[in-house]
Amino acid sequence: MKKGLIVISGLCFALLFIACNTTKTKGAGIKGQGSTIDTGKRVMIDYQGGTFGSEIPEWVKLVADGQYSEKVLSKSMPGVEEKKVFVVTNRGNKLNYIEQWTDLVKIETEVAGIMERIAVKSVEATMSGSDNEDLQETIKMYRESLSSVRLSGLEKVASYWTKNKIVDDDGETIETFYEYYAVWGMDKKLFNNQLKEALKRIDETATDTAALKEKIMEDLMDSVSDGSITDAYQY
Repeated sequence: MKKGLIVISGLCFALLFIACNTTKTKGAGIKGQGSTIDTGKRVMIDYQGGTFGSEIPEWVKLVADGQYSEKVLSKSMPGVEEKKVFVVTNRGNKLNYIEQWTDLVKIETEVAGIMERIAVKSVEATMSGSDNEDLQETIKMYRESLSSVRLSGLEKVASYWTKNKIVDDDGETIETFYEYYAVWGMDKKLFNNQLKEALKRIDETATDTAALKEKIMEDLMDSVSDGSITDAYQY
């Protein structure tokens, strides 16, 4: 899947999304009546745990608002402290297909794609004004090194789903779809070690090459932790 994604597991109730079922997670204060939440043109007609009158977890609202960092999510989601955090989301017409697709696709492949894009931007910024041929060769070198990265140690921390519809001014349904969210985490030290291993092949004998490699490593370690992978793929 070359686009990206956002994940969330299905059909378990709202707060059973961490491995330990005694874990307490903070609610967002949002709870529908009969699993329906009317927000105007967009109506949530069902959500994970809605049958039992459960609150929507606060981390789901944070993710929906585009807040993906470990620092933010850890306040309402036990299990992501001191981890590299990746948010995966998806949207489609059939919940079981979305779940299967997002769970079967190798998330490390998508993370590698994020790292590749960050590295390219870092190279372009650092080598601004350089000979174009040198720039393209350097970009190619980093792309090849990072595109093959397969991270081990990624674990899904939490997942959630909602079912929504869009209505027109007359209240007629225009579209119905599921949204699927998941948060994945990875030990920071393990992530950094695997990243260093992936970049080992890059020559750093020249001073400027070593400096560029160090800058890219810093950008990757700082940026990827807040990475989000999104995809509005229709099934």
